[in-house]
Amino acid sequence: MTMTKEKPKKKASGLAADLEKTFGVDILRSGSSIKEKEVLTIPLSPSLDMILNGGVPEGSFVVLTGQPKCGKTVTSLSLAATALDPKYQGNLEKPRHAYYLNIEGRLKKRDIEGIKGLDLDRFTLIGSTQGKILHAEEYLQIAERIINEEPGSIVIIDSYSALCTEAEITSDMSKMQRADGAKLLAKFCRKVANVIPVNKNIVVGITHLMGNPTGYGAEFKEKSGQAIAYQTDIKLRAKKFSPWLLGKENTQIGQEVEWQVICSALGPPGAITTSYIRYGEGIDKGMELFNMCVDIGLITQAGAWYTFNTVDDNPKFQGAEKAREFLMHNPEVYNSLLKEINEALGI
Repeated sequence: MTMTKEKPKKKASGLAADLEKTFGVDILRSGSSIKEKEVLTIPLSPSLDMILNGGVPEGSFVVLTGQPKCGKTVTSLSLAATALDPKYQGNLEKPRHAYYLNIEGRLKKRDIEGIKGLDLDRFTLIGSTQGKILHAEEYLQIAERIINEEPGSIVIIDSYSALCTEAEITSDMSKMQRADGAKLLAKFCRKVANVIPVNKNIVVGITHLMGNPTGYGAEFKEKSGQAIAYQTDIKLRAKKFSPWLLGKENTQIGQEVEWQVICSALGPPGAITTSYIRYGEGIDKGMELFNMCVDIGLITQAGAWYTFNTVDDNPKFQGAEKAREFLMHNPEVYNSLLKEINEALGI
């Protein structure tokens, strides 16, 4: 979490005073106010925070993209769970609330129960019901109202790819209106662009990678339109994912996801890291921290044994899973090691 305080503003005079009188107080600010502005950064996970240079700042437009079942929804829900923690309240007058637009209609009980620490009393699901199928215009209208009327809210749009306009819903299957969705998203971006940073919302939009038939070796393209790309503060792409196996029987306990930063509000693009998603828990922060500690030498490995070098009595464990369990059952050790890593990385 990063916090910097803005210096008191000098009283405006002349043209500045006249503009503020006409258009509103504080519409004019010095260039230094950007640097001095108070910023609250919400951590996502040790590995993802590393490549994002600290996490996700409030007032951000976030895009998660990748192939199906790579962990986009779980990652967005894990971010919401952290953002709802009271210690990331910041200067908001009311507690944060998370809204999940279930456009695909595929959010299951196991998805919600599998996110550790998610406050369900401040989590609202929005979706179609029998007799009322919401179309794209209605979903985005709901999102716009939340962004405008609920400062600090977390809005998860899952997904842009599944948005179906009213014209598409009511027309025959033979008629194509692909451009309508892109134009609608462009309008949504224009309407909320200035509101999100002012109201300190976090909007997480999920997109899908679609096949690109332009030729061999061509990259996948995202189904969301160029307006989303220009609006985005943080964009993460899941380049690949694989089963996370444990034990001699190779039991799959989750999946390993390789994320790449396409753009970041706090750091440079291009960085790549591996995040761990454990079934029934969400992002496994303990395993991520453990691997980072091994990489920089805070934990040393000798065969199958791992030794915590900077912890009192230098505890030693056989196997990564036991070392990870030690971290999760000893939050003071977890926080101490996380602090050391953040300081080493300058986060």
